[in-house]
Formats: sequence, structure tokens, C-alpha cells
Amino acid sequence: MASQKFQDFEALNPNTAERRFWEALREAFGKDECLAYFRFPIYRPSGSVHRVPDVILLHRSLGLWVFEVKGCGISNIQSIHGAIWTMANWHSEEEQPTAQAEDGMYAIQSRLTERRETRGLLSFHYRVVLPLISTEEWQKKGLDDLPSTSGAILLQNDLSPTPLRQKIEAGASEHPQRPLSDEQWSLACAALGGPLPSKEPRKIPTGTPSQNPVRVIQYMESRFKALDEQQLKIAYLVPEGPQRIRGLAGTGKTVLFAKRAALIHREHPEWRVAFIFFTRSLYDQTLSMIKEFFVELTGDESSEPDWQNLQVLHAWGAKERKGFYRTVAMKAGKQPMGVNDVERDLGRKSSPGDAFRHICDKLERSVSKFPVLYDAIFIDEGQDLPPSFYRIAHRVLADPRRLYWAYDEAQGIGNLTVPRAKEIFGLRPGQSPVVDLSGVYRGGARKGESMKACYRTPRQILMAAHAINMGLLREGGPLQGVSNQAEWESIGYTVESGDFKPASVKAGRSVTITREAASSPHPIDARDFPHTEALGSPLTVKTFASEAEEQQWIANQIQQDLKLGFNPWDLLVTGPSGDRETPYFQALQGRLKALGVPSVIAGVDTSADVFRRDGHVTLASIFRAKGNESWKVYACRFDYATRPLAWKGESELEKRNEAFVALTRARIWCVVTGVEAKSHVFRELRSVLEQSPRLSFKAFNQATLKRINDEELTAAPEQGS
Repeated sequence: MASQKFQDFEALNPNTAERRFWEALREAFGKDECLAYFRFPIYRPSGSVHRVPDVILLHRSLGLWVFEVKGCGISNIQSIHGAIWTMANWHSEEEQPTAQAEDGMYAIQSRLTERRETRGLLSFHYRVVLPLISTEEWQKKGLDDLPSTSGAILLQNDLSPTPLRQKIEAGASEHPQRPLSDEQWSLACAALGGPLPSKEPRKIPTGTPSQNPVRVIQYMESRFKALDEQQLKIAYLVPEGPQRIRGLAGTGKTVLFAKRAALIHREHPEWRVAFIFFTRSLYDQTLSMIKEFFVELTGDESSEPDWQNLQVLHAWGAKERKGFYRTVAMKAGKQPMGVNDVERDLGRKSSPGDAFRHICDKLERSVSKFPVLYDAIFIDEGQDLPPSFYRIAHRVLADPRRLYWAYDEAQGIGNLTVPRAKEIFGLRPGQSPVVDLSGVYRGGARKGESMKACYRTPRQILMAAHAINMGLLREGGPLQGVSNQAEWESIGYTVESGDFKPASVKAGRSVTITREAASSPHPIDARDFPHTEALGSPLTVKTFASEAEEQQWIANQIQQDLKLGFNPWDLLVTGPSGDRETPYFQALQGRLKALGVPSVIAGVDTSADVFRRDGHVTLASIFRAKGNESWKVYACRFDYATRPLAWKGESELEKRNEAFVALTRARIWCVVTGVEAKSHVFRELRSVLEQSPRLSFKAFNQATLKRINDEELTAAPEQGS
């Protein structure tokens, strides 16, 4: 597996010594199988001291190298005694370059040897690089044969491609790198970028049959988890201005924002940072995730973020728990509004999304000048928030307006538009955009990122979710979707045949798509997945004549799951919202209780902020389930995927969005259930299963759709997206 990546995590000044060496290294090794990082932070697993080596080179045949680059001239070095360099006309009186390089090397070595997967894989080396000092100057000052610097220094004369390569190869020969298999090389590359925190995998009792599905979960829990190249940049690069992340559910957006928030807080504890989300049941999960990353960065298990400066906030908030809207309103001198206030204003009940839009719109209109409250704001679940919310967030930020927002493609329940910068923030008097997402920031962070690799949901379930969400196999034709090849590719698909030209649409020709492995890197989709016997089908469709039959069948299946060794937390029951939803879940809860299975209805048996309870199976409305996930999901009442609730003023578009959310809560298995006679959606699902791993449907274009998802058709082009 070739890897030729040179990644910089901090702005490179064209005139610096670091730039000279970085370019020299790229020229010497750019065609090799290697991975190089500039200014990538490495945190020690023990102790709070962190190291940011100037340059790291991981080479498949030459091992791992850490380079400490100093931009001093020969006149800046007065003397060298052991590890101490006495400096003149320099920013410090003393330097310890070799110790710095060695410490950086040992920090990385600790990271890679603490995990059994990468223990003993690599040889380790370090060098100090002095791009502004020639060999002649070094020798003339008598520094060439000191014990502390002998063999540890690269000088200006060494930085041409051939001599640099020769020096590195000679150094590597002292501690040769052993040959690495493709899998070992992949693990080394992934581990260097930083493994994601993970819990100990569950124990499988001796004698467990090979076909037991819990073996699949244990395999998933045991796998090494690390960020890919795009995720690394999103997590570790801190843009000096607004940034939008768009992507599928399960691409890791929340994890990356949590990691970046922890990193910012670690490096700038004085900054005021807000991390905002919309689903209240995610509160504790988000707090826990950020703290876990903060502990990883500090290396101190007892460390705790300063939650006054790093605030985790629900978008709205409540009297008993601080929220972003309530905080801003009070700081702006306005009385925060609640649900009852909205009902009085509108004279009717409204959905949470509509109510929140109303209060944000009203706050924006009523405040002429918002106070500056934050240095950085993260907005997760951005698809659920109104444009006025974004504008308020932008206005309470200090320059350079570090507003970072993420949204899930096709997951805006009750909101059929996705946040587009020019539509949200508008134009300046000279017609330039207030927020411009084109291009990159200094240092390489893209202003707009599109993520298409889905790590959570298996390929078959994800393709079914897209088919149902867009209505690709719907009798009356698709309702929403992307209608050009480039946009299909941007969400991870390959158009194998057909096109979306008007002639093809008119003739009713077919388009066939598939999802490539690079966009669906889920372990169960790998060719070498070892537990196919235990896996079975990721997606199952089971229909009934009545909801009572459906409830009893789900209860029986859950009881059987638990007997097989599933934990209650492994299971989730959710589905598109329907009539008498709470009574439905209460009836299912009663059937589970009769079988000795404890369960909890999220938001009914718990507070709004709690989604799970130890030892209980979770039953949840789709609005509670959004943002959560489980190994196995029972997507019940799926007939409501095509049955809008008239009393709520819903559309089929909204119901299909809810169906998408239900399907994509699954990390391995999704069991779809419902009443067959009430919806044709089950025929659509069975057609997806029959065609898997491809999907064919009739060509369509924007003229035939109720909602258009194509980026370039709904907003002016933004190069960074």
C-alpha cells in the first residue's frame, strides 16, 4: 500500500529554516513509500508534557525519524557543552536541540510501543537540522567532532536530495528497519496519526459457537481505531476563520470536532470556546468525549477541562441547564423565551425545530449589537439549526470569527435545507460574501470539507438508507437527491452506467451506482472479514399484519439477543415518528417486561438529557435517537416512512429523512419492521437487498425533484466544499 503524503499542521513561512528542510525532505523522499508531518503534536502517554517535533518522517524501509530544525546561524552559537548550546543574539540564552529531538523521538516511541499492534514494528532515529549553517562554518568553529553532536547534525550542505538521502540511509543502517507487511505498515501510519480512545473489548465465554453474532461485536471492539488523512487535518488544524464540514452520518464529524475542541483548550486554556449541539440526549456523551480527548492530550488521567472556558451547550438550553441561546439572550439584555412563550406568540403548538427558529429569528431582530462572548464556536448537528442561529453565533465571536459547523447530509429532520454560507450570512455592500468558504487558510486548513467515508454504518444499510431517503425506487419517482455524477462521487458513490441528462430522464433510462470500498471502510465490508458466519445479513426486513404482532416479535427477538450474549446497551429500538408513539413504546415495553427484559423509553422514563440506563434496552423516538448509535437497531413502525402525519403538517420528504436517521443508527445490524399493508416502502427495501451491492433506478434531474441536494444547484459555487 503506497503512501506518499507530506502533511503540514502549522503554517510554513517561506523564508524559514523549517521550510528549507521540509522542501529538501520532500524532494529527497517524495516518491518513496513514506509519511511526513510538519509540526504534528505528539503527546506523551505519561505526564502532561507534550512535544511538537518540527518534522517527522515515517519511512517503510528506513524507520521513523524525528528532526529538530533550528534557524540559527553560526554566529548565534557561542559554544556547545554536552546537551547545552550557549547562544548569542538568540531568543534564549541556552538551547538543547539534541535533547529536544531525542525527547520527540521517545514521545513517539512511547505512543507506538504502548499498543501491542505496533510494538516493536519500527526503528527510531533523530537528527538536529541546521539549514543556515554550512559544513565549513561548523568545522571552522570546531563543532564537528564533539561527542554530543557527532552524527546527530544535518547541515546546509546535507540538504540536497542525494546527500540528504545518503545521510538518512547511513543513519538507518545503524538500527535497520525490519521489513513490514502491508498490514503492519498501515498500522504504523495510523498509529503515528494517533489512535482513537477505545474501551477494552468484551470477553467471549469459552465455548461460544463460531456463528454467535457477539463475536462480530467483539471483533469490532478489538480493532485498532485511528483517524484517516482527512480526519487528521480536520482534528488538528485550527482554521483562523469560519469552516464548514459536510458529510454523511457516521463519517466522524462529532469526534473530530470534540478532538479539535480539546486540542484548542489544551493549547489555549484562556480562550472561551462553545461546543453546541441540538439533541439534548447527547449532552453527557459530548462532555465525556471531549474530556476523554483532553485526558489523552495531557496524558493525565486526573486532568479536567475548565468547563467555564470550554462550554458544552445545548443550542436552546433550559432553566436547569445552560444553553447557547439562553446565554446569548441574557448577555444581550433580553429575556430568554421558552416553549410556552413561543405558543403564545404563534397561537399554536409547533415542532421543536419551528419553535427554535422563531426564538432565534426574534432574538436576532431585537438586538442591534451582540456582545462578543467567544473565541471559537463549534456547531454540531448543524442541519437542525435555523440560519438566524448561525448569524447570531457569528456575531458573538471575536475576530477572526472561528465558527466551525458540521451537518449531516440528508439528516435534517423537519428542516429540508442544509446550511449554505452565502444564503445564511449574506453579502457585504461590495457583494463579497460575509463568510467565504472558497480555498484554504494559511497553514492548509480547507474552509469547506466534504467527508464521504462512512465508518459507522455498513455499506448495505447505508445504500438502503440513501435509496429510501431520496425515494430512488419510489413508485412516483424520487423526491430528493443528487442528480449529477460529481455530487454522487462527493458522497462516496460511483456511477457505473447511465447519466442524468434531460434525454435520459425523458426516456426513463436507468442509472446504476455502487459504493466503493474507500467510501465504506466498515470492517464487515472488507473481503477478509473473518466472522461472516456470525454476521448474517446486516439488513433484515420483517413485516406484520398489525402493530401488536410487530411488538411481540421485536420483544421475542430482543430476548433472544440477550440470551446470545448481547448487552442491553448493544440494542436500540427506534423508527419514524407515528401516531400515538409513546403508547406504542409503552406497549412494547410491557411485552419486554413480560419476558423479563428491562427497558427504558428515552425522555419518558428518563430526563431529556439521558438516553441510556445501565442494564436496560433503549426505546426512543427518532428525535431522541438522532446522534446516537447501537450495534443492533430495530427500526420499527417503518411504514411511517411514507406516511406523513397530517396533524403535524408533515411531508413525505420529512418522513423519509426520519427513515434515513433510523437506518443509520446501526453500527452492524438493522432490523426493519412494520405493517406491510400500510406502505410500499418495504418493497423498496427488498429491491435494494436484491440488487446489493449495486443499485439501479430511473434517471432524474432537478426539474423532477421536490428537494435538490446538488451543491452547485442550490448555492453559488464554493471551491472549498
